[in-house]
Amino acid sequence: MTPAEAIDKLRRDLEVVLGPRLLALIVYEAHGALVHTLVVTERLDSEDLARLAPLAAGWEKAGLALPLFFGQSELARSLDAFPLEFAQILARYRVVAGNDLLAGMSVQKDDLRRACEAQVKSHLVHLREGYLQAAGKRPEIARLVTASTVPLRALLVNIARLHGVHTVASDELSAFLEGRLQLPAAGLRPVLALSDKAGGVEAASLFPGYVAAMERLAQLVDEWAI
Repeated sequence: MTPAEAIDKLRRDLEVVLGPRLLALIVYEAHGALVHTLVVTERLDSEDLARLAPLAAGWEKAGLALPLFFGQSELARSLDAFPLEFAQILARYRVVAGNDLLAGMSVQKDDLRRACEAQVKSHLVHLREGYLQAAGKRPEIARLVTASTVPLRALLVNIARLHGVHTVASDELSAFLEGRLQLPAAGLRPVLALSDKAGGVEAASLFPGYVAAMERLAQLVDEWAI
């Protein structure tokens, strides 16, 4: 099933369950291979969820991430609660069904800055915790580094977006770090490369430079006044 066919199946399923209460089905660009969608409804109750639940496995099998469901009244009030998520959605989306309920919406920069700070510091804490759990075993450290590449790219994309730079490419993110943030990217560039190809045990050797770069990045975001 192609992505277009999967999205059309989702649309049909939603229309059957929700009928005219389906106000918008929106596809947006996100990290990873799955297709991401946002569903806005007039209302969504437990009976709707009970009818939708058996369909969810089919959506995932077709290559869709589980949709984000929002009631119409919740949508605008949720931008400050989920600034990173909505910044990602607003950056590139298209309406598949219903109305463009995102038109004119924007995420406040201060909300985005605080969320970026939390994301960077959480990532750093996770790396430290994972390293301790690895107990010096290089295969475990390598798995830790490799598994962290997708969230690393996501947080760098969010930071770049905060500065008006919209890219997901490894080389462009590295150039942004060095050019705009004055942060040497040597510790992060090879880790970003791992998300473009399979990493091996040698990925463990990247950890010292990786964690040092994350420590510097955490310090930088703590000092921002954007």
